[in-house]
Amino acid sequence: MLLTFQDRLRIPWQGGAKQITLSSLIPIFVIPLLIGLAAINVYTCIIIFLSFTVIMGYALNYVQRRSVRTSFFFVWISASLIYSILLFQMTIPLFEVLPEENLALVILSLISLFCFYKTHRRASLNNVVQSVGNQNDMADITEASLTEENATDQTALLIEDNLEESQSPEDVSSNLSNICSTCRKCVPLRTAHCSVCRACIRRHDHHSYWLNCCIGESNHRYYIAGLFFAFLALLLGADLTLTAICHPFLLAYILGLQILLPDDCSEVFDIYEFGIAFVIATYALLIAVYIVVILVRQLYFISRGITLHEGKKGISGNNKTLKQNWKGFLL
Repeated sequence: MLLTFQDRLRIPWQGGAKQITLSSLIPIFVIPLLIGLAAINVYTCIIIFLSFTVIMGYALNYVQRRSVRTSFFFVWISASLIYSILLFQMTIPLFEVLPEENLALVILSLISLFCFYKTHRRASLNNVVQSVGNQNDMADITEASLTEENATDQTALLIEDNLEESQSPEDVSSNLSNICSTCRKCVPLRTAHCSVCRACIRRHDHHSYWLNCCIGESNHRYYIAGLFFAFLALLLGADLTLTAICHPFLLAYILGLQILLPDDCSEVFDIYEFGIAFVIATYALLIAVYIVVILVRQLYFISRGITLHEGKKGISGNNKTLKQNWKGFLL
């Protein structure tokens, strides 16, 4: 009966109705419930946030270790964003938020959404689709050991670095190739097979469960830009909310603008609407901290001239300078 219900749970879509999994529906109902419970008092707020952090951390680690393909995290972050924006805009009349401050928040949010949209849309461009040879031609191919794969990747990285001095990246990708041991496909160097997407990804960095796509050669820059602007939007939104419902203090003047920070938030749970605003702001700060961790790790590996996937396999880096690595990434 449950399988029949899940099979008939579809939404109209261009090209035919799409099936909705039960895991995709959970965030839509659970998020507002958790926000409402956390806004009751300080104790429920602490319990909800601690439980949420532990459960989501365990769930993310579980699907990463088992390479499970799921849209749960993508729906969760999308629903969180929608609920946060709606609740913030609905509670603006209760706060002392200037129109230009709200405009800045909207602009930063739209830029980050655009970057993440482009990241998701361009993910398919990372896929290596052409296959070379047939099964008989590659019957002798066996899966390499971890040490052999690391040595091959390190050698490929050094060879590509030497050729990039006289060739464009497109020339390098077209002239150099190897065979994927998983799908037996002829792929460019520094291409890795994603076990979640079941495809070979050019310059595979990692599979993002939050965006439900792989980060690679064609969308890596949009991904970094999206993280940066999302961090700014979350930080600004949380600061505007907390300084409005808490007792603020003046931190500094920058270009004639007052920079305020919250000082005392002990009375926010006396009014339920303020409690909801406090929970949303705390949630935004929690996501912002998580984004900072991801962003710092990304900047570190980009500075070394390698991807996150290559870093996890023990590849030390290339022979280029910091400036050359960033120039190669941005251009």
